[in-house]
Amino acid sequence: MESEKYRKKAMRIESQLLGKLAVMGQTKFAKLMGLTDTKVCRMKEGFFAQAALALAILEYGVDDHEIVELAKRFAAVLTNKKATAETVTSSQMLIEF
Repeated sequence: MESEKYRKKAMRIESQLLGKLAVMGQTKFAKLMGLTDTKVCRMKEGFFAQAALALAILEYGVDDHEIVELAKRFAAVLTNKKATAETVTSSQMLIEF
């Protein structure tokens, strides 16, 4: 019963993530993440669902900055690279959707 609650929330989060990806554009997202376009395409088949479920279970509050940071960390795991440290302040960072 409780798992169903998380799955519904995860579906909503996944929908939001994929919607933001569509608005931004897959190619632009891939470039910003340091991934290939095909890698991002493969990520849409399950990765975003898993990430959304993890966020739902952890009851992680999702906003735009957190989504970007989380996406960077997940991409680092997928590509077996170490995540880079953020070198600019959030006031310097501009993300247009």
